[in-house]
Amino acid sequence: MESQSNSVTPMAMSYGLYMGLALILNSVVFYVMGSPFSPVSGYISYGIIIACCALVMKTYRENREKGGVSYGTALGLGTLQSLFASLILAFFTFVLLKLVDKTLIDKFLSFMEEQLLRSGVSESQADTMMVMYRKVMTPLTYSLAQILSVTFMGFIFSLILAIFFQKRSTDPFHGVE
Repeated sequence: MESQSNSVTPMAMSYGLYMGLALILNSVVFYVMGSPFSPVSGYISYGIIIACCALVMKTYRENREKGGVSYGTALGLGTLQSLFASLILAFFTFVLLKLVDKTLIDKFLSFMEEQLLRSGVSESQADTMMVMYRKVMTPLTYSLAQILSVTFMGFIFSLILAIFFQKRSTDPFHGVE
């Protein structure tokens, strides 16, 4: 009898490491270029998340031989991978904001204020919002928000990708003990 683990955690952890490193590399490149809050960086991050989720689902499906991959397993695999990647990225971001460049949060807040004013928000409303943001925006809260956002985006992309990577079992006794 063949021993085949049904756990997706080890694969999600290893591919999450790769995704996290790719997201860090993206952040470093745009930081060095002097535009760490560029929308292009965000689009590239989305592309990295989609590509890495698709890669882990494809690899897991190919390693399952006759077992098949359910929609829920593929969804869980992509989401869990995104969680591990977001933890790595959040640690990097925390170190960057807390130790390397302590002025980056102030730059981010001024960037946000500029974006608010461009979107048509009145100056008094923008000032009120920025006072609130300045109170809560710390390296820790920024990093925690990054964990939530990357995991959520991985979940959303995995919802769609899992449709294409699910596979029915060819073993008629799969799941029967």
